Amino acid sequence: MTKKSFEFSSETMAGAAGGLVVFTLAGPLNGLEAAYDFQDEVRRKIAGGCRKIVLDLAEVGRVDSCGIGILASLMWSASQAGSRMVLAAIPGHVEKLLQIVTLLDHVDHAPSREAAMALLQRR
Repeated sequence: MTKKSFEFSSETMAGAAGGLVVFTLAGPLNGLEAAYDFQDEVRRKIAGGCRKIVLDLAEVGRVDSCGIGILASLMWSASQAGSRMVLAAIPGHVEKLLQIVTLLDHVDHAPSREAAMALLQRR
């Protein structure tokens, strides 16, 4: 079932070197207030010293141009702060869109949350 509004939650992974935080997103990632609240929260984590971030997109129903902008902006914020961000479990229709706009050429991505976390722990 697709959510009608965007929601997110975060979980700090205990024992992860470098402060690993996993954000779970659900619903449409678009230009509404909740998506910008998410962007602000990720930036707060980065400013607070978090160096490893996973964005779990498994439950994202769709992404519009504002959502793409949010992801690109977070990628830039993370790289400028020396943090790493990995997109995880990208639904097929969202992955196609991110490939079209070449975002996946510039940000790490993994098939699952676990694979994303493992990727961040290796580097």
